[in-house]
Amino acid sequence: MALTHPSPNHRKGRSGQRPFAIVVHIMEGSLKGTDSWFMSSYSGVSAHYGVGRNGTIHSYVDEKNTAFHAGIVNKPSWKNIPADIVNPNAVTIGIEHEGTSKSDWTKSMKEASASLIADICKRWNITPSRDTVIGHYEIDKIRRPNCPAVNKNIIDELVAMARIKMYGVS
Repeated sequence: MALTHPSPNHRKGRSGQRPFAIVVHIMEGSLKGTDSWFMSSYSGVSAHYGVGRNGTIHSYVDEKNTAFHAGIVNKPSWKNIPADIVNPNAVTIGIEHEGTSKSDWTKSMKEASASLIADICKRWNITPSRDTVIGHYEIDKIRRPNCPAVNKNIIDELVAMARIKMYGVS
């Protein structure tokens, strides 16, 4: 996918790593505001993709490069996180979603996100599961307890939808 809103906030390559997981985030704002924030070198942050409430997908950082979306590991609950990893950005692909942690997710946003997750999984040979598609809260339980949502079931729903898109079954 061609970059629609290129962010300067990334590291070229992945430090010899390859992505084996996808981190789902919430923007805590609008797609337009996130575009602006990620395109500013002042912010120092980015993600690979952003999904709008209407299903629009924006791309910020090429998947071959390391986006700055996952931050530091802080009391993680993700069981597949490497024990020696401090910053999981090199092994994950980040997808932001428009809204707040208390927002209901629209059908269009969920469909677009699940399709994007399925496409990423195909490109990187990742099996979509709760071990490989995680919420940001599973990396940083202290600073991001509700990212992407207060309703933690949204990740299960996205995984099931991505699996149907890939395999015809959840």
